[in-house]
Amino acid sequence: MVKHNHAIPNVHLKKHWGPLVKTFFNQPAKKKQRQVAREEKAARIFPRPINYLRPIIRCPTQRYNMKTRYGRGFTLDEIKNAGLNPQYARSIGIAVDHRRQDMCLETRELNVKRLKSYLAKLILFPGKTTRKLALKQQKAEPMTDAKKEDKKPRKMIVPEAPKEKLELPAAKEQSDEKKVLPVQEPKLREKPQTITAEMKGTKSFQKIRIERTKQRYAGVRKKRAEIAQKEAEEKATKDTSQQTIQYNSQFTYH
Repeated sequence: MVKHNHAIPNVHLKKHWGPLVKTFFNQPAKKKQRQVAREEKAARIFPRPINYLRPIIRCPTQRYNMKTRYGRGFTLDEIKNAGLNPQYARSIGIAVDHRRQDMCLETRELNVKRLKSYLAKLILFPGKTTRKLALKQQKAEPMTDAKKEDKKPRKMIVPEAPKEKLELPAAKEQSDEKKVLPVQEPKLREKPQTITAEMKGTKSFQKIRIERTKQRYAGVRKKRAEIAQKEAEEKATKDTSQQTIQYNSQFTYH
C-alpha cells in the first residue's frame, strides 16, 4: 500500500526491446555463402572474367578530386572513341553507363586508352552462332562457288581468336581479379632530405600571404595602372598641343 503524499508509481519497465535488437551471428555463414556463390558463378561463366571492366574516374567535390576510384561504367563517348558500340561492349565484359558524363579530357583519354589495352589483351572465343554454323557446314553438302559468294561473314568489331590462340595456356585461365586491369594509384610522397640554410631562411607563411594579396588585388591594380597610363598619355598630348600653340603665336603678323 502506498503511504504518504508521494507520486503515484507509474514505472514503464515493459519496453519490449527484444524484437528491436539486431544480431549478426550468421556473419561467418554468410561469408561462406558469398564465397560459394562466387565460385559457382566463375564455373558457370568460364572462361570469361568474373567481373566487368570498369573506368577510372575522379572522386567528386573539390575535397576529394585528387583521388581516383573505379566508376560504374564507361560513357557512350568513351565507348565510341574506342571503336565500339554499347551493346557489343556489354557482350565482351565492358561495363557501360549511359547516364555518366565526363567533361575532363584527361580522364576521357585515360579511359579510352584503358579500353584499347583491354581489347588488345582480349581473347574472344567463338560464339554460339559461329559454332552452330560450323557444325551445319560439316553436316551439309559441300558448298559451290556461287553459294560461297552469296554467303556473307558475320560482322565482328573484335575478331574471334584463331584455333592456335585458343590452345594457349592464357586462354584456359580465368581472371579472378576483383578488378579487371587493376590500377595502383601513385604514392605522392617526398623523400627525406637535409634542411639547408636557404630552407631555414625562407618565410613560407609570409610568402603565401604576399602572393595571396597580389592575386586578390590584381584586378584593381591593373585598372589603376591603365587609368594612370591613360592620364599620362592625355597629359602628354595636351602639353604638345600647348607647345604648338605657343610656337605659332611667335610667328603671327600684326
